[in-house]
Amino acid sequence: MRKTQTFHPNKTLLGLILAALAGCQSLPAPEQPAEKPKQTNKVETTPEGVVIHPYDVPEIGRKAIIVPEQKKSVQKLDDGRSLPAFQKLMQQTQAAYASGKLNEAESAATQAQRLAPQSAETYLYLAMIANRKNQPANAEALAKRGVSYAQSSAMKKQLWQTILKAGQQQKKNSTINQALTELKRL
Repeated sequence: MRKTQTFHPNKTLLGLILAALAGCQSLPAPEQPAEKPKQTNKVETTPEGVVIHPYDVPEIGRKAIIVPEQKKSVQKLDDGRSLPAFQKLMQQTQAAYASGKLNEAESAATQAQRLAPQSAETYLYLAMIANRKNQPANAEALAKRGVSYAQSSAMKKQLWQTILKAGQQQKKNSTINQALTELKRL
């Protein structure tokens, strides 16, 4: 019996593709070893006894880099002053403070401060109330906290004046000098 051979086009096509891909490959170029820096026999010793073995390496080129000028961005804090409840409480604080009702003013200012904890105005009134209640250390701390949140120079000036008054009540020269220095800057 005679065996018949059958033609397999898929196997033939696969063989041709593999042969073509094998022919497209190139051998990698042999790697050349990197040049090692030459060591000199110039050994240095520092006064502290450290031995330095320098390498002959070319100097690294330094180039001047021009950095464009950065514009300062003024960040406005959303401190809650726009809330109607805050505004009403601050009006109550101001009215009570003006009429000498310090406990009412303090209560309203504390509530306002809870609504807008980053409002410098609440710290200003709380500090002024503490000064009038003869609590200068508390007044100084509150006013300094307010300075950190103050966005306008007018508010900073009022807060530093309150700090100055608290420093004078405590007879603290460091606080007085700091307040006077800051008031001169404003």
